[in-house]
Amino acid sequence: MLIQAENLSRIYKTPRAAKSWRERFTQLVQAQYNENKSVSDVNFAIARGECVALVGPNGAGKSTTIKMLTGILAPSSGRVTVAGFDPMRQRQQYVKRIGVVFGQRSQLWQDLPVRDSFSILQALFDVPDAVYQQQLKLFRADGGMDEFWDRPARTLSLGQRMLCEIAAAFVHAPEVVFLDEPTIGLDLEMKSRMRALIRKLNQEAGTTVLITSHDVGDIERLTRRLLLIDHGTLRFDGSLSDFRAHAGDGRWWAARIDASQVAAANEVLSAHPAALPVRSNGDWLEIARQDEALPFADLVKTLAPFTVHEIKPVEQSFEDLLHGFYVGKNLRADAAEDVTV
Repeated sequence: MLIQAENLSRIYKTPRAAKSWRERFTQLVQAQYNENKSVSDVNFAIARGECVALVGPNGAGKSTTIKMLTGILAPSSGRVTVAGFDPMRQRQQYVKRIGVVFGQRSQLWQDLPVRDSFSILQALFDVPDAVYQQQLKLFRADGGMDEFWDRPARTLSLGQRMLCEIAAAFVHAPEVVFLDEPTIGLDLEMKSRMRALIRKLNQEAGTTVLITSHDVGDIERLTRRLLLIDHGTLRFDGSLSDFRAHAGDGRWWAARIDASQVAAANEVLSAHPAALPVRSNGDWLEIARQDEALPFADLVKTLAPFTVHEIKPVEQSFEDLLHGFYVGKNLRADAAEDVTV
């Protein structure tokens, strides 16, 4: 495995407020701290060439996890290795093997033309000229960087700057790239362009990518696997399709029935041996399709006594499923049994 996290934990200590003069005096001799466990015993492994999404609510521990993987923070306990390196202890050799994009940290020199910033990066990472030209060719041709190649970085738009940041992360052909909110604030055209470039570098060059994003489009279009962290704990590790299956009420039948018959139809469906959840919305009834316990033919037969105008399959968007988890924590308990690494 290219990335291996074992029992990864991070504790932040904050000074404890003294409530009395006695406590203040005691803290002069020995400081007292409150401990907050930001990440707690997280385990996962990522194979070479994978593109994986790390998601979770704000404050869930995503950024702390990324910082430990990149060597910015040291774990309080546990172990992490990336490409055979300990990110913290072997930092000098390690940083030449990875690429990183943090939205608030720029790799460009603001008063220099973009061309010069990349020449400096080539020298810093000691990138052979053939590799450097090959990596840049993709971004300059497909990404459209030639439009602003000779302009100072400070004159670029947000989309142009983020394109340069991502190109800078890939310019030395790293084994793994960590992307933190790479498309935040970008218009649809620029998002599409950057997703295409990231996907091409992942699939054709085999670069491993770990991406954190609140933009569901990034997750659905770039990744096949989801790591979901909540309150510092890894709650799910598996494919996007597995998450849909375990996240709760993702797939339903929707049947439009005469308004006067909705209550009676609801009663009949609720008494069905499959015992599936049913919910009403005006003259529509929605029946869960969990594990296809109620096939279409059986549904039609069950609703035969009623005046049915339309039946169609409906499916919640991935964004709705994630939002449902964040708000209601409705991931089924058996999801942990289906973890895939």
